[in-house]
Amino acid sequence: MRNWKLAAGILAVAIALSPGAASAATDSVIQLNYKETSLGSSQVVTAGTTLVPLQQLAQTMGYALNWNQSTKSAKLIRPGREVTMTAGTVSAAVNGTASILTKVPRILKGKVYVPLVSAVSLLGGKTVYDKGTGSLNIVDELRYSVASAQGRTYWVSQKNGDVFYSASAAGKPVLIGELPFADLAYTHSLEVKNVGKGTELLLLTDNHYAMFNDFSNSYQVLIKDGKVVKQMDYHYTIKSYIKAPLLKTDQLYMTDGRSIQYINADGSPGKLFDLEAITGTEGNYTIEYAAEDIILARLMSNTQLYAIHTVSGAGINLSEQLISAGDRKEWDRADGSDEFYLTKMLVLKKREGNVMTFTYATLPDGKVKTVTYTVDSQ
Repeated sequence: MRNWKLAAGILAVAIALSPGAASAATDSVIQLNYKETSLGSSQVVTAGTTLVPLQQLAQTMGYALNWNQSTKSAKLIRPGREVTMTAGTVSAAVNGTASILTKVPRILKGKVYVPLVSAVSLLGGKTVYDKGTGSLNIVDELRYSVASAQGRTYWVSQKNGDVFYSASAAGKPVLIGELPFADLAYTHSLEVKNVGKGTELLLLTDNHYAMFNDFSNSYQVLIKDGKVVKQMDYHYTIKSYIKAPLLKTDQLYMTDGRSIQYINADGSPGKLFDLEAITGTEGNYTIEYAAEDIILARLMSNTQLYAIHTVSGAGINLSEQLISAGDRKEWDRADGSDEFYLTKMLVLKKREGNVMTFTYATLPDGKVKTVTYTVDSQ
């Protein structure tokens, strides 16, 4: 975590700690709410106690972590809970009340390690050991995720959708909004994108595979100076298939699958594009490319790819324009839920200046063809 400032004081902390016994690494699994974490590869077992990096444990359980060099202590913060641990001592505090760890925090591999079970307890969770699999599960019912940008910190509860904000990592979390869900079934990752001028875009996202389908869910929140400006979310399921890499741009946007809204450089909501109205076709769309001048949106029901020119707002069905008339006899019957079609549909491969290069395959023989589209200056 970027707030963990050990570099300057690592030697001073190390002096405060006793060297202890030799440590041995282990490969047993450590889970959070029965989903595997990266803690398993970082754990160390010494004298019968499992130790994990405090920085990594804090991030896993949704805590912002701040290091105080003068006191050699770490303050961990999330909504409703503040925990302090000090290097070289088992003494700790939870919301100002004295508590203790079972073992002294110590420096290993250049990082501060803490005893897993007692540290999790101080952080508001509990640990359950599965003898059958040899795995250890951290149960954290509140399920907070944390992320920071430009010195500001955000927490989202995946239990009830509450969104908290602090102007600094060390500040007290303040409730600023709520996402439209109750107790998410899957653990969503939290990312904060810096828009500039006091504005961030929060992305709470889950992508997973089940029963031959790819599930994608996203909650998006535009926040300026600690206040929610706009929220959008999308949820869709598509047949699982090997996807072509998507070209990336710096354009920030929000989408609900039927519309897309750009975010201006000053952090304000930009132009809103109603995909159904522009294309004349109802349904869910996925955004495959978004740049300052053009959007590529695919209708999920039949794989049709549309280009939306952002200045004029005009929409063009690229599948109709770029797939030849002879090949279209088969493509007009394409089904967006059929993997056979999905692996052969029109996809963007590269863009050089205003020229966009696409490929598609003929049906049913699968011969790949290359076509181009020139983005006009509008």
